[in-house]
Amino acid sequence: MSDEDELLGLYYYRQGENIYREYELNEQLSDLGDLVKNYCNSENLHFLIGSGCSLPSIKLMGETFKTIKTNELNSNLQILGKFSEEDNLDIESYLNWLSNAIVFYDENEEGEKFREAFNSTKRALVKSINQNYEDLSNEKTRNTLNNYKEFYNNIFMQREYFKKSPVNIFTTNYDLFNEVAMEQLSINYTNGFRGTVNRVFDPSAFRLRLVDDENRYKDKWDIVRKYIKLYKIHGSIDWKLGADSNNIYQSYVSEDNYRDVMIYPTINKHYETLQTPYSELFREFATNLQKINSTLFVIGYGFPDNHINQMISQSLNNDHFNLIVFGDREEMGAQEFIKLHSDKPNFHFIGGTLDNDGNKGHYFANVIKYLSYGDENIEK
Repeated sequence: MSDEDELLGLYYYRQGENIYREYELNEQLSDLGDLVKNYCNSENLHFLIGSGCSLPSIKLMGETFKTIKTNELNSNLQILGKFSEEDNLDIESYLNWLSNAIVFYDENEEGEKFREAFNSTKRALVKSINQNYEDLSNEKTRNTLNNYKEFYNNIFMQREYFKKSPVNIFTTNYDLFNEVAMEQLSINYTNGFRGTVNRVFDPSAFRLRLVDDENRYKDKWDIVRKYIKLYKIHGSIDWKLGADSNNIYQSYVSEDNYRDVMIYPTINKHYETLQTPYSELFREFATNLQKINSTLFVIGYGFPDNHINQMISQSLNNDHFNLIVFGDREEMGAQEFIKLHSDKPNFHFIGGTLDNDGNKGHYFANVIKYLSYGDENIEK
């Protein structure tokens, strides 16, 4: 990368070239606003939201893992194994490693150290996510929730009214900011659960749509426009495995009963259920990306999950699919993904530095602004 690439401003890489190299910042923002508006009106619109979007309220999981290594695990190399390396911050892989060790040792005494490490790590992770999402006296919570609310408002501001297909939100996050934001905005959504008193996971819920029957004598009812399908592909802080291991319920889970929280992939006591509901959710992700005229926006995701990365890579082979990534080209996961797909004309990678204070162009708050750039000319 040349010194010119390091100047303040956005970069927009497509087929290995920085399209914004010769643009002034105001020109970059104007062009990016047009690009975002255009792709927001794809027939099938999808977003992949990673942990970076829930900052500053919830730390990145890598930062949480650093704290857990120091406080809960006390840097016990025997328990940490390869995860004792300072730059190995993949807490989900660590939990998976512990989970496999527990299954391997079964009820043997040798496995007790792995159970203790597993329980303390999961407890600390749940505690880091579990919070009062509507506590507006907490500045970090308030700012994060406002970001999500503005995000959803701006999506529907950009998406033209006649677009009937629902917007799909895929997220690796366990927190509830998406749900709280949509409910406060009165946006209709499904997260794959049915029922009211006893909410049970049922993937068929994603096949249903809401209709407006205000004029019930019309030949054709209108589909509700503001409708979101929310896929939490790694689970959620409010998902709990039932006592019979056959059903997954949605309910509040306190720190005291953290063991039942459905956080991928930590159901070591019920090895046969590891594929549910994750298999259905990943299948939905792959199926939706293959739909005609699809666009996937990626925000706050550093490409740490090879399974997800492979599904996105496969979709890039389709000419009718477009991938818009807001990210940091210096991150290891992003570098590898860019290297693999730099020749694809349907792969767009956008980032940069917007000011001397280190305000990055891929931050969630800035992407939200791109979603509303030039709105004065948009019909509400």
